[in-house]
Amino acid sequence: MTYRADEDFLNPPVSLTVSPDSPAAGSAVTLTSTFTNSTAITLRGTVLYLAAGGSARAIPLGDLRSGASVTRRFRTTLAADAEGEVPFLAHALFDVHRSGSDCVRASSSALLPYRSLPGAFDNAGIASDDALTVANIDGSASSLSAQALASAGLTPGAVVTYDGVDFTWPGTAPGNHDNVVCSGQTVLLSGSGSRLAFLGTSTWGLGAGDGTVVYADGTRQTFSVSVPDWYGANPAAAVVLPYRHIATGRDDNPVSLFTFGVDLQDKELASLVLPRVSDGLVSGVPALHVFAMTVV
Repeated sequence: MTYRADEDFLNPPVSLTVSPDSPAAGSAVTLTSTFTNSTAITLRGTVLYLAAGGSARAIPLGDLRSGASVTRRFRTTLAADAEGEVPFLAHALFDVHRSGSDCVRASSSALLPYRSLPGAFDNAGIASDDALTVANIDGSASSLSAQALASAGLTPGAVVTYDGVDFTWPGTAPGNHDNVVCSGQTVLLSGSGSRLAFLGTSTWGLGAGDGTVVYADGTRQTFSVSVPDWYGANPAAAVVLPYRHIATGRDDNPVSLFTFGVDLQDKELASLVLPRVSDGLVSGVPALHVFAMTVV
């Protein structure tokens, strides 16, 4: 049967599974994909592309008659320094007639631990006073002022001390990712100490949620945080800035940054699961932003 331009063409299905489903950096993964020609015509010159992170393989399948089903696998090793979201993809490309082709795809991903807090940064919360639109800390185009932060000693890469704890402020220029919106991400830790301390703030209300400290011996310690909203001069704040940016310009109302944390057990650290306060940044939904953390 040949393809007719006026007939309905339902894309044939392609599946994708990844094993193991929770891989680690530097580990081997196997992608398995099945492509089925569920159309009424022969799909010609079919090629299946399988990709994992930065590795990919093109697998020629040739001409597939109607009803044919083919399964192929691709085994590769993730990069030793892989972190965060690693995408997996199955993409089939095929000709439906002499001058036309089509494609279908399936995708998934795995969320690997971040190697450091800066690696987990996913939000730009700081803008310069002369370029307000490069940052958006709350989902409604508001931001911290780089100049107001500098007046409090919070310049890129600066070491500041609050409540007897040294923090390193993000060494990023305005408009770049400078904080992580706490959504349950995992960050690797090392060493030991008596307390894990954070420097951050919340937007759209109280940033409250539960996190987990994981120790090298496999034990887990759950903790809770409850961080006030950034708006206003909060007497419990570590830093109060005289103004902020909003979508229409400068807002001469103060905003606050806070320190908070969890007391640790006397054991070697392995990782931190950040509190799940929100699923990303959404205007009107409370979100907790962490700019720096340290073990003391």
